[in-house]
Amino acid sequence: PLHIQEEIVKEIEGYQKIIDGAKQVVENYKPTIKIDPSWEMIELQKFATLVNGRAYKQAELLDNGKTPVLRVGNFFSNKEWYYSDLELHDDKYCNEGDLLYAWSASFGPQIWKGPKAIFHYHIWKIVLKPHIDKKYLYYLLKISTEEIKAQGHGIAMMHITKGGMEKTKFPIPPLDIQKQIAEQLDEEQNIIEQNKRLIEIYDQKINDKISEVWG
Repeated sequence: PLHIQEEIVKEIEGYQKIIDGAKQVVENYKPTIKIDPSWEMIELQKFATLVNGRAYKQAELLDNGKTPVLRVGNFFSNKEWYYSDLELHDDKYCNEGDLLYAWSASFGPQIWKGPKAIFHYHIWKIVLKPHIDKKYLYYLLKISTEEIKAQGHGIAMMHITKGGMEKTKFPIPPLDIQKQIAEQLDEEQNIIEQNKRLIEIYDQKINDKISEVWG
């Protein structure tokens, strides 16, 4: 009956409005840090060390083995892992909680959430001095990476040099302010993740309603 058709359309349109609103939040959000002019601008090499991973020959990458090899492709997805049975120096391994930065082709920072792994040459592990908050630097790197991508600096976009990154200056406030900023940005990021989940939930509601209509 027509009135049932109208109710179904109204219900689906309501779900779609929620999806559209959540997508607006996700697509338009960009983390920002309000910089106080009194904060010192410091070269990254003064407060952090960039540790290169290990370069691999194809023959050294195994389908199975003791330790996963974290390559740039795995940095942004969880597909097609290779492994290694090599015993390497401690600085060639990353552990959960380490701050990493992929610097070739697809690039950007990440706080590693996976298992202990050997990280590839195209990834840096960033070792910080005690007066730097890891999450604060993560967000600084994320913001600067997005700025580079937006500007579309061809070669810089495809391949960031270690020397260039080490000489890049970042605003470094006192440690307590770093932590406050990182906590605020974490809270914002949680809201973004909730909106992404909302999109998934209401996409499924639409699919369920359509399946119900088709019997």
